[in-house]
Amino acid sequence: MGLFSAVIHLRDIERDRVLPSLDVLLRDAGFERIGAAEVPDGGPHAMADHKEAVAWGPCYFVSPLSGRWLTLIEAHFTMPKAPHLSDLCKQLSSALSCYALALIVHDDDLFLYNLDYKGTPLDGYNSCPQYFEQRRLSEKAVAQQRHSPEPFAELLPTGSTLDELRTLLNRGWWNAHDTGRLDENGVVTSADDGFVFEDERMTAFGSLLQLHGASGEYPYAAWAEDERIEWPLMLAVRYCAT
Repeated sequence: MGLFSAVIHLRDIERDRVLPSLDVLLRDAGFERIGAAEVPDGGPHAMADHKEAVAWGPCYFVSPLSGRWLTLIEAHFTMPKAPHLSDLCKQLSSALSCYALALIVHDDDLFLYNLDYKGTPLDGYNSCPQYFEQRRLSEKAVAQQRHSPEPFAELLPTGSTLDELRTLLNRGWWNAHDTGRLDENGVVTSADDGFVFEDERMTAFGSLLQLHGASGEYPYAAWAEDERIEWPLMLAVRYCAT
């Protein structure tokens, strides 16, 4: 099994505003907070009851605001009734009147994002729209899933450009589609310029936007194993079904 990762970034919002909104949204979904604890220096694996906690209900690791972005990591696996990450992202964006960006890596094969502002969707991305399909998508269906990253223009840090972002997003399937290198099933026909694993694209994307609040490589794609994360700054916020 490849990497699965689900992360939300909120722009210019302090953690003490995020937690009450998170509580309300989880309560609406049928969950109550059962605790919030600092994560030890060794990360989630050093928390004695971590496996039990993510089995009881939703669990999120929430960072303080770092630079322009706060990070919220979804630590649990798919759970009935728990908000889907993209829905939670949009709801937090609305409740906090801010930019919110949800990033997902699925089995190391697919990278997805949703960008919202004050509850309004601005852009969405799928690194390979053909991934779950049995037949080649129509051009109309492809057009409906095509990303338009222009809303990121005012979010880019100094030194990063929209052209760099477009190039990063188009690598692989989208370039192959646009240059006629897909077969009858919508699969890339020749050696492409894509990422070997999609966590590499997520890392490059986060680094370009400095979603971790600093220059250098973004650490949240493979967050469970990344030793660069300052875990003691994180709060583990846990919920259980009511």
